[in-house]
Amino acid sequence: MLLRLRPPGTAAAAASLSSFFPSAPFTRALPSPYFRPRPRGRRLSAAAASSSPKDSGGRLDALRERYDVIVVGGGHAGCEAALASARLGARTLLLTLNIDRIAWQPCNPAVGGPAKSQLVHEVDALGGDIGKIADRCYLQKRVLNSSKGPAVRALRARTDKREYAIEMRKVVESTQNLFIREAMATEVMIGKNDSVDGVRTFFGMDFYAPSVVLTTGTFMSGKIWVGRTSMPAGRAGESASHGLTENLQHLGFETDRLKTGTPPRIDRRTVDFSRLEAQHGDEEVGWFSFDPEFHVEREQMCCYLTRTTKDTHQIVTDNLDETPTYGGWVEAKGPRYCPAIEDKVLLLWG
Repeated sequence: MLLRLRPPGTAAAAASLSSFFPSAPFTRALPSPYFRPRPRGRRLSAAAASSSPKDSGGRLDALRERYDVIVVGGGHAGCEAALASARLGARTLLLTLNIDRIAWQPCNPAVGGPAKSQLVHEVDALGGDIGKIADRCYLQKRVLNSSKGPAVRALRARTDKREYAIEMRKVVESTQNLFIREAMATEVMIGKNDSVDGVRTFFGMDFYAPSVVLTTGTFMSGKIWVGRTSMPAGRAGESASHGLTENLQHLGFETDRLKTGTPPRIDRRTVDFSRLEAQHGDEEVGWFSFDPEFHVEREQMCCYLTRTTKDTHQIVTDNLDETPTYGGWVEAKGPRYCPAIEDKVLLLWG
């Protein structure tokens, strides 16, 4: 989801973009026992939260849910944002739709690659964890474009998606000042002078903070298509997040949609690998992290290459009207490095 702030003068009152980012230095208002740092980030379910002390109106004690920073979304960006905030001493809340899907990698689980590996290096240099965990959980590593100049070379790690998610969750849950709640954020609450007050969730619980970071990924009003059939979803098998898109539009943001094409999954027992080209990992393993403590050498899995034929191209071109984009019922921009097969066929052989 892309967000653009409308220019001043529009009918909808535009929220100040700067109010969505942490202010420095972080300060804790209302000193109380509730703000003592805990030795470990603590996970509370909705059931556990419901047993917390309530005020005279029956609502949860607001002091317990007041933070310096709230991060919405528990993917790559959300984990790094929450960790950076908490490590700077800010009382930080990470809101996620599903605690068991923190740092979950859908589609083709990988870290790095063209236009992305340098970002992983930079995040590591700033103290982030994506590179460290990728260096521990990789299945295969290769430097792409190695035959070309250094400027376009890119390290890519195929990762074990389950191991990666487990390791990142361990880091998040054990970080001091970082708290996790499972909830769907539906509204960014705005106070006086267009300042951020916090977020409201689907079931009506409010979390308060002067800074909110949105890292919603594909979930905000997400939709998936399979041929001509569509359904709301953040990714296959997981529900989309509803309400936040409309709230941001009301605040003056314009939203846009990106799309990506996901290949079907196949049963490896149905593949004759002897007819495919083996692609092994690099003998000299490259690393994302600058800290050698996280450089863990392990046995690498082999990938395999297959190629389309003229018959494949004909099948694709004969059925373009069955695809959402060329069929005319989806209008969205696709990422440069993840085109659908029909885009590749038309670009290279069309």
